Amino acid sequence: MEEQQIQEFVHRVVTDQIARCELALDPVCVIGSGNYSPCVTDILLRLVPCLISAQPLHADEKWWHA
Repeated sequence: MEEQQIQEFVHRVVTDQIARCELALDPVCVIGSGNYSPCVTDILLRLVPCLISAQPLHADEKWWHA
């Protein structure tokens, strides 16, 4: 379940420019609004720098799959 939550969050951020911008502005609020477990929240917060990087992200990339 936790892996699925992480994959869904990352997929949404990768494919949605608005979600990526919101994440860049206030990652704690964006991730906190998802009501994730402390473990998932910690992982997502550690992924933020990669998710909001200046490099373009491509939805067809599968780097975020287990």
